[in-house]
Amino acid sequence: MVLGGYGRVGRHCVSELVARTRAPLRIAARNAQRAESLALSIGERASAVYADVQDARVLARVLEGAAAVVACCGGDLLAPLQCALELRVPFVGLSPVPLEPRNRSHLAELAWKAQVPVVLHAGALPGIPGLLAESLVRRVASIRSLRIASTGPFVATETARRDQRSLRMTLAGSEPRRGRRLPELWRFSDPVGRRAVAGAPCADLAGFAEMHCVEELAYLEPREGTLARVVARVVARSPQTGFAVGARAYTAAGHREPVAEIEVSTPDILALAAALAGALTAALLDGRVPAGLSNAREALSPALVLGELEKRGARIRVVPRA
Repeated sequence: MVLGGYGRVGRHCVSELVARTRAPLRIAARNAQRAESLALSIGERASAVYADVQDARVLARVLEGAAAVVACCGGDLLAPLQCALELRVPFVGLSPVPLEPRNRSHLAELAWKAQVPVVLHAGALPGIPGLLAESLVRRVASIRSLRIASTGPFVATETARRDQRSLRMTLAGSEPRRGRRLPELWRFSDPVGRRAVAGAPCADLAGFAEMHCVEELAYLEPREGTLARVVARVVARSPQTGFAVGARAYTAAGHREPVAEIEVSTPDILALAAALAGALTAALLDGRVPAGLSNAREALSPALVLGELEKRGARIRVVPRA
């Protein structure tokens, strides 16, 4: 079951699931006509159904008997997640909006008791930063500082922009900012090149530093606003090209030379988000995702997921240093 399957993100996810799995697909959305049109373009394997993610009765009816549900609808996923857990249906959510701590603790307990896998923040941002952070702490012992930067989240639709505003409002007061307040230059691989980035919240990195005993963890991305866009154009000296997330690990203070570096880049952030969601869903259907509430970096081995992303066209660059 794909909730919001006819949207920009949803269409990519539907295509990815068609390619990765043999399961029949049901595209659920508030606009049944658009969902039906997409289902007809896929063929006999897909069907469409009306669903409103905030209507518990409708959700319960359409999710009954599903092997898994992939939520591409954005926003607060509390209602569909609760419904899926009541029906014991595994769940993958792409929304960057985090659950409130009280709701998260309650749902984590329900998922564990029901032995149902639930993976949140399975889009590119959040999603990829946590995978890179987890990959580096497995490669390098005694990391003192971990710095992660991206070219910015997907904000090409009103839903995506609303999700990012909600994310910032939710995390700004609960997660202390790490790293410098002033923008700094981050060099990504070509054709992305240099970008001016500054500290920002990231849902899938919440609590990561404490869990792995990392003294400093900074997530950076381009700032919003007119002035920030002007600075970005001056720094980049070229049009915005593609999407990238890079991570650097340091074992000494001062942020001199990183001991290890890893980067994921792609021309299309939507294809990357769909590839991540598809890899997690395929693993979930195969029974390879543990029960309980997790995110992408906890659900599967980072090396396995990055390998799957590379198969779908993402460029993975790993730089071990002496």
